[in-house]
Amino acid sequence: MYGIVVHGGAGGTSPKREVGCRRANQRGMKIILPDGSALDAAIETVRWMEDSGLYNAGVGSIQRIDGRIEMEAVIATSQGIMRAVEVVSGVQNPVLVAKELMSTDLRRISGQGAYEFAMERGLKPHPGPTKEVQERLRALREEIKDMVSRKEIPPGWTIEELRRLVECDNPAGVLSAVDTVGAVALDRAGVFALASSTGGSGMMRRGRGGDVPVRGAGFQIGPEGAVVATGVGEAIIDLRGCDQVYQRIAMKSHPQQACEQAVALFRRDVPVGFLAITTGGIGIASNYPMPSHKILEEDE
Repeated sequence: MYGIVVHGGAGGTSPKREVGCRRANQRGMKIILPDGSALDAAIETVRWMEDSGLYNAGVGSIQRIDGRIEMEAVIATSQGIMRAVEVVSGVQNPVLVAKELMSTDLRRISGQGAYEFAMERGLKPHPGPTKEVQERLRALREEIKDMVSRKEIPPGWTIEELRRLVECDNPAGVLSAVDTVGAVALDRAGVFALASSTGGSGMMRRGRGGDVPVRGAGFQIGPEGAVVATGVGEAIIDLRGCDQVYQRIAMKSHPQQACEQAVALFRRDVPVGFLAITTGGIGIASNYPMPSHKILEEDE
């Protein structure tokens, strides 16, 4: 078996996002079919999703509570490749920043240094928040006021800081979307690969890192298969979500069963989802709506 599976994030879906997953998947499969690499396929799939503006990644990345866009991405293979970019602003394709690291001795890069590296490599700058993102932020302006009045304060903030955001002339809104994008792939040479990208969580303050580049939490890969996660990063880190899936696969559980069992470990009100691929099948599970698509083939 060989193929690729993609997701558009746990937390919500739409016909456009479902179609987007299918189109992204088709682009990746075109690379795998003529004996291409699973890594190239996963990267191209996620790059297309970053460019689409349909998801919380790349062009469609949400603004954090202070109005800033900060993104993360990871790529990895079962042959030992792992590259990640963390808390980067100003670039259109974080997954391509991770790819560019393959030509260096670096394994991870973050912040302003990641932005400068991307520009040195000629990668596209981020075009800024899309109209949809801005509209969603404006529509959620009242959420901050409600939180302040109820004294329900998100992690890392104080009520005084939130009040200042609400009272300023051009307050930043919040956005609770958690729709990370990701792909897991298996090529005809038997190599597993994955790629994942996110615009993070709107409720978090500047500099917050999520689960995407954390091995065992946002991803896991090895000879048994490849796994990626989506959802609330802090919860996924705490429970080491992708390790939960991978360990079950290593104990010969079917990947679908492994993904479902991992999802069941999380509170129902915490959006989370997993994708997995092995030589014996795939797994797709989430506790909130999650757009996804798969293309699998069997060698004759």
